[in-house]
Amino acid sequence: MLVATDSADRPVGFALTELIGRVQWLCELSVHPDHARRGVGASLVEAVADAARLGGASHVGLSTFRAVPFNAPFYARCGFAELPLERASPPLARRFQAEVPAGIDPDRRVLMLRPL
Repeated sequence: MLVATDSADRPVGFALTELIGRVQWLCELSVHPDHARRGVGASLVEAVADAARLGGASHVGLSTFRAVPFNAPFYARCGFAELPLERASPPLARRFQAEVPAGIDPDRRVLMLRPL
């Protein structure tokens, strides 16, 4: 887990990851609303990518909602691109399916990868 802090060393955001093969999977990225739109999320994404690269990962991956502005469009600006589910490795496809909330159409979600 990576934690972002403010100038008083109080946590304002975090990124939680796990390794799936050679893909560092971004399980969760969260920034406190009082610190939103200040680059904290993008900085956390960069820190995840740096740590993943140093750890020998080939990509950072995630699944998120396709149309929510602070989800897929944000990650696209951070260098992620959609990976069609049929092109995903079986472990990534399973992880994607596991993250689709009950009652939600899987087409509303997107699998995204960022090469390192």
